[in-house]
Amino acid sequence: MKPLLHKPLHPVLLLVLIFLSGALGIGWLAASVAKDVDAESLRVSQLALNQELARERRQLASSLQDYASWDEMNDKLNRQVPDMAWLNQNLTASVYYNLNVHLALLVDANDGVLLARRNGMLSADPARELPLSKQQWLTLLRSTDRYEQHDQTTLPSQLLRVDSINPQTGYPEPRILLLSIQRIKAEQLPDTPGPYRRYLVFARYLDQAALQQLATAFLLPEARLYFTADSPVGLSSLPLQDNNGQTLAWLAWPAQTPGNAMLERILPQSAALLLLILLLGAAIVRMAERWQRESRQQASRLQQQGAALQKLVTSRRDDQQELREYLEEVMPLLSQTLRVSRVSVWQFSPDGKELVCLAGLNTSNGQFNYDDTLEQTQHADYFQAIRQQRYLTTDHAQLDERLQSLRTYLVARDVHAMLDATIMVGGLHHGILCMESQQPQRQWQQDEINFVCSAADILALVIESRARLHAEGELYRQFYYDRFTGLPNRSRMLMQLDELIQQKESQPANNVEPLGCLMLAVEGLTNINELYGRDNGDLVIRELGKRLELLTENGEMVARSADNRFALLMLGRDEERLCRRVDALVSLLNNPLELQGQQLYIRLSIGLALYPQDTNDAESLLEHAEMALQMSREGPGDWVRFHPDINSNWRRRNRLQTELRQAIARNEMLLNYQPYVSLKTGKVAGAEALVRWQHPELGLVSPADFIPMAEETGVIHAIGAWVLEEGIRHAANWRLRFLENFTISINVSLLQLEDPHFAESVTALLATHHLPGEALELEVTEGLALRNTPEIDGNLHKLRAQGIAIAIDDFGTGYASFSYLRRFPVEKLKIDKQFLDRVPDSEAGSNLVRMIVSMGHTLGASVTGEGIENIEQARFLARHGCDYAQGYLISKPLGAGALERFLVDAEALPL
Repeated sequence: MKPLLHKPLHPVLLLVLIFLSGALGIGWLAASVAKDVDAESLRVSQLALNQELARERRQLASSLQDYASWDEMNDKLNRQVPDMAWLNQNLTASVYYNLNVHLALLVDANDGVLLARRNGMLSADPARELPLSKQQWLTLLRSTDRYEQHDQTTLPSQLLRVDSINPQTGYPEPRILLLSIQRIKAEQLPDTPGPYRRYLVFARYLDQAALQQLATAFLLPEARLYFTADSPVGLSSLPLQDNNGQTLAWLAWPAQTPGNAMLERILPQSAALLLLILLLGAAIVRMAERWQRESRQQASRLQQQGAALQKLVTSRRDDQQELREYLEEVMPLLSQTLRVSRVSVWQFSPDGKELVCLAGLNTSNGQFNYDDTLEQTQHADYFQAIRQQRYLTTDHAQLDERLQSLRTYLVARDVHAMLDATIMVGGLHHGILCMESQQPQRQWQQDEINFVCSAADILALVIESRARLHAEGELYRQFYYDRFTGLPNRSRMLMQLDELIQQKESQPANNVEPLGCLMLAVEGLTNINELYGRDNGDLVIRELGKRLELLTENGEMVARSADNRFALLMLGRDEERLCRRVDALVSLLNNPLELQGQQLYIRLSIGLALYPQDTNDAESLLEHAEMALQMSREGPGDWVRFHPDINSNWRRRNRLQTELRQAIARNEMLLNYQPYVSLKTGKVAGAEALVRWQHPELGLVSPADFIPMAEETGVIHAIGAWVLEEGIRHAANWRLRFLENFTISINVSLLQLEDPHFAESVTALLATHHLPGEALELEVTEGLALRNTPEIDGNLHKLRAQGIAIAIDDFGTGYASFSYLRRFPVEKLKIDKQFLDRVPDSEAGSNLVRMIVSMGHTLGASVTGEGIENIEQARFLARHGCDYAQGYLISKPLGAGALERFLVDAEALPL
């Protein structure tokens, strides 16, 4: 019969019992101590309050003695008819204000209260000020006489409960008095008892003000009186007793439990100590079991590794099997054996300067990746390390100096440990078998290192057996690949298209994704050959092929179809996405090529055909793409989709491209102006000119739609010239009529700045309209950082010579960096609206804006905040030194006439 608990669990159970016993013991002990601390705290508070009340009673009695033991007082009052006028002159309101005496009474043993002052004021009815019965008065006076005969010193005060009428409610309510009574007697003369016995009484109410003063002095939240028989429930209290020991009331305050606070501090520390003891005990148990566990694990690993190596050998079917296919079969086995996150096999290029990934398996998602490349120029440390030894191991890959150039890759993929073994073929370094682990503090065991090295040797045998197939592959390449570019030729493209179409034909019709065939032709290649030479013409073809290869994705293909033509096989989920991708591809291909130190813009004709929308035959698909290419030649700069029913967005784009060329001639362009103010004065400093296209049928077309189109087609030069003409003309007029320091800001395209004659044309416009250069600002985007050509530099130099300022628009959203701006200074930075939307509420956003303002001023540039919508934003910018503000808080964009009215009526911004 098996025991109830396995033997390895006995020490753990013992540790748990010790931990629970210690926790319960510490809890009980701490609770007991906390209870004692709370009781002691209450006792100390009661003692302190009792002593404070006794001190006040002594102080009251001492104050009374100064009046009662006084020769003149004895003479004036211990006579048949007391001198009340003298008493009023000497027992004044000062007893209330200076001694805090609420009641001052002159009492006769026979006639009762003769005179009373309440709160310093004479009472019209002295007998009612201290509502005691005659018997209570007699008892009070007798006890005073007896105490005086027994102790010739002053009589201490006593506590007295009285029921006085509340003036607001008219009902009696109990109150506690600190009362001192002394017989009037001579101070220096012998005390000879006369026929008249008169007494002075001082009384002080224990009211709420006195209670609050007590609470403040002893750090209590509050103190109150309770006239109950028993102590108030849930409160700490002190019984207030008269001289006979009778409880008159309870002085109570909220219960304070310093023991609980101490308990809250001690218990976590005690628990942490017990937990530490438990952890130490667990560590001892683990150390006792570790050796046996490691032995079992090593035996298990060796068994798995032996089986895996055997399968590596048997998995190779024949020499015809593709190496990639073989690797895809054995990589999961390698990853499972070593429990790593990624396995990859790399091969050195023939010159040994590159490592190309033959296959890589990501075990987290089961996906393979191929054709990643590592270049020796970028990873010299890694290349050197792997060539110097049989294998490379590291338990802290991200910190290993040998892998410093791979740190970005390792951090991005959370790789903590690596084990690489070289694949040696014919005594030379042929490649690498790489194991990557995302497990922190993974330590490679020697048996694991031996296993990976053995697996690398098996891979070397497999690769070496494929060498004889290389010659056959060379014949294949000559038949299916273009020698000049190294790209597949038309025959290979047809083969690939036919294979993909057959695969898609076997799929359900509703799951078939489209297949695109894009045909591109370089126009004017003959002219390029004539102007630059045949070699440079060939260079254009080769560079265009490289660009297309960079733009392809997995499963796609680029082929050279003819001398000046390329075919691109494209994959996509739907037709719309394929068309959008063609748009992006055309935009990238429009970038100039570098030819003999000059930038050459090539013109492409492009046609697109789709499977299955246009045809289900590979040959027809190529022919349809070529037909679309021929159609594209009728509209330079555009690409054409073979299918006649192109989507509405594409039709609109074609229409806008066509009609944009006539927009200026048809007077469809207009300018709006958005004013901006100085944050030093709050007054208008200038305005930004914003171009708009009012289409007669489509309405107002957004600049975001037609400006990129204008730049693509070259119409931007005509539009930009018109905007400069209109903006400068209006600015010159407004400087004369409204604001002599008015500045106009005009956006210019980088294509305009690349025109060698741009600066001269701007200078001519300024001279024509008699506008000084300092009245003009030209706004450019941060893309200027990427288009630093000699033409742009020359134009900027000439413009600055005329006093024209250069501003960076939408600063922070593009490419400009601090180092670039230092090398290429500007006169103004405009902070984009997205950085100001949450200012000043967001601390992070506010800090960023302050940093941009400070950086702009460091560079000697002024700073404008764009998109200002409320006065708090403007005041925040003004406080932190920003120079200008622009946005709907000041004004929305206005027509020329509306801006003139604005300049007349505008008031200073209330900063």
